[in-house]
Amino acid sequence: MCRDHSCKGQVLVDEHGSQLTSSAPQGFGADDLQAIYNIDPTLGDGITIAVVDAYGYQDLESDLAVYREQYNLGDCTIASGCLTIVNNNGDTSPLAGDTDQGWIGETALDVQMISAGCPRCKIIVIQADSAGAGLEVGQTVARRLQVDAISDSWGGMEGADSPMSEGDYDNPGIGTFVSTGDNGYAGGVEYPASSAFAIAVGGVSFAGGVSSAWSGAGSGCSAVIPKQTWSPTDAPCSMRAVADISAIADPMTGVAVYNAKQGQWSVVGGTSAAAPLSAALFAGAGHGDARAAFVYKHRDAFTDVTTGSSGSCGGTLCNSVLGWDGPTGVGTPDQAMLKAIGNVAGAGPAVTITFPSDGATVPPGFSIQAAPDPDTTAWIEIQIDGQRMTRLNADPWTTTTLSSLALGSHTITAIAYDIDHNSQTATATITVGTADSSGSGGGGGCSTGSADGGIAVVLVVCAGLVSTRRRRSS
Repeated sequence: MCRDHSCKGQVLVDEHGSQLTSSAPQGFGADDLQAIYNIDPTLGDGITIAVVDAYGYQDLESDLAVYREQYNLGDCTIASGCLTIVNNNGDTSPLAGDTDQGWIGETALDVQMISAGCPRCKIIVIQADSAGAGLEVGQTVARRLQVDAISDSWGGMEGADSPMSEGDYDNPGIGTFVSTGDNGYAGGVEYPASSAFAIAVGGVSFAGGVSSAWSGAGSGCSAVIPKQTWSPTDAPCSMRAVADISAIADPMTGVAVYNAKQGQWSVVGGTSAAAPLSAALFAGAGHGDARAAFVYKHRDAFTDVTTGSSGSCGGTLCNSVLGWDGPTGVGTPDQAMLKAIGNVAGAGPAVTITFPSDGATVPPGFSIQAAPDPDTTAWIEIQIDGQRMTRLNADPWTTTTLSSLALGSHTITAIAYDIDHNSQTATATITVGTADSSGSGGGGGCSTGSADGGIAVVLVVCAGLVSTRRRRSS
């Protein structure tokens, strides 16, 4: 079983409570999911998604290979660079052994759902050294590895200390997709699903071509995270409302997952399936950086779910209705509709590089200062010679370069993105020199223009399933 933070996967069991397994896949496969959510499997080149889970999984690569071969998704191996597995330090070794079968099953579900939702996306699996604070450290590792989206299929009951963790989830330009939980409305709101920086992913049953709210989908009003400016006006909450969106989660209408040590193929559900699938779907559409504000701005890109319930509450916090509701948020995503939003170069926020100025000579370890439009900028990316250096989402828009940057000419690029991923670009050509260059880097602006607005390939690499769910210890 998953310890501490609860992972949100649930397996289909027989009348004796034993996990149902088979030698051939049952449940919805990758091709089914692509049809249900209008997913284009040719998207995702150059996109990287992080899966943050706990403990080790020695057969991860081989299990993933079986799943991808079954559904003709193409290879995704460590050798090819498609799959990377790191520890809590972001290093590829040492990795933990198979210490927790619940988290092994959870990780299998996560990477296979990402493969279904975005076959061409790269996957980084971060194996936290604990199912408590280690998972939050994993967010920092994902940011350092500069991924494009994060899937977190776990959580625990909110507490008074939950707001103290918000900084772990505030990652500029990286969307974080979090399972809302599997105990329905009565189970209470969980964190980090209720984080202001997460997209909270609830769950649906899918039968007969129609989605309805899954009875296990976590929903409700946060008790500790404030209501945001983007919060849905139709949610009866004075604090953060959960969920934002939803996807397949009911184990009775679950997905096929391969795990050799747990009986080969199983049918799996839980909001653990919904979160990684959503992360992959968004990322492939070019919106891996999305936050909940994007969801509420573009409700038309989601299919409203109007039937089903996650408990007894007498209102929309547990009952699906027209518009927002707790179990399903604004509905299930349609990738084609998401892809049609934004991603237009030159249509985003204006930006300039205010320091150093174009043509300046600067000493090693110099600072870069950008000035994007404060009213429309969601985040900016700073590049040096076309390689991503960092991302920023708040004033002061400043970063410091490494003192090891080679002497000579370099091109600085600042790309400013709005909430829809539209972008504008500013560039400056500078020279890193050893002579005293005090004052030579200041003043002026630089030329502005348009970029392709896309996410670059990651160039900086720093180097369980249960039928009932346990909550983390306090």
